Amino acid sequence: MPTSLVLLCVLLPAAAGLRAAGLARPSLAAAAAPRAACAVMAPKPTPKEVKLDPAREKLVKGGLPVKFAERVSFQSSGQRIAGQEEMILTLWKEFKKCYPSEAVAQQMLSKNTAVILPQLNSPAKIKGTYALLVKRLGKKQAQEIITKNPGVLVCSPTALAKESDESIIKAANFVESVENNKPLISAASGLVFASIIGAFAYRIGSVGACPPGTC
Repeated sequence: MPTSLVLLCVLLPAAAGLRAAGLARPSLAAAAAPRAACAVMAPKPTPKEVKLDPAREKLVKGGLPVKFAERVSFQSSGQRIAGQEEMILTLWKEFKKCYPSEAVAQQMLSKNTAVILPQLNSPAKIKGTYALLVKRLGKKQAQEIITKNPGVLVCSPTALAKESDESIIKAANFVESVENNKPLISAASGLVFASIIGAFAYRIGSVGACPPGTC
C-alpha cells in the first residue's frame, strides 16, 4: 500500500483513537457531586448544564451537534484562525452531502472529526475526492469506502488520483479493521507499555541493589 495512504489511515481516523493531537477537547459538562449523607434527605443534585463559549454556541446554532462542537480545536500552529466557525460549518455541510442522511454523517464524524477542521481540510477536497471515488468505483462502492474510512475525504483529489483502486480499498479495509478492534488494540498496547515500564523498574532496582561493577 503506498506510504501516503497508509499514513492517512494511521494518523487521521478519528476516531483510531480518532484522534490527532489537539483535535479532541474535554467535555464541558460536569455532574454535580452528591451531598454527604445527613439526617434530613436532601434533594438529589441535578447535572450542570453544558456551557459553551460564544464560538461553540455559534457552531451549534449553525447546525453542528453539541457533542462535536465541544471537541473542536480552533487553533492552528498555536494561533486561532479568524472566521473559523464559518469554515467548520461549511465543511460540516459539505461532509453531510456525501452520506444518505445526517444521522449517518454524524456516525461517520464520530469516527474522524478531522474532516471538519479547516487546518486539515477544505470543501473542495471533500467534494472533489468524493466525486473522484464515485467516478472510479461507482456510487455504491464509494459509499462503502467513505463509511469504512471517512478520513479519505481529507485527501486532495489530485493526490488520491495517483493511488490505485486497490490501494484505496485496502486502506479503507485497514481503517475498518482498526476501528473494529479498538478494545483489543488498546489492551495490547497497554500490556506492552506496562511491560516496558516494568523492565525499566526492575533494571533500576537491581542495579541500585548491587555494588558498582558487580551487576
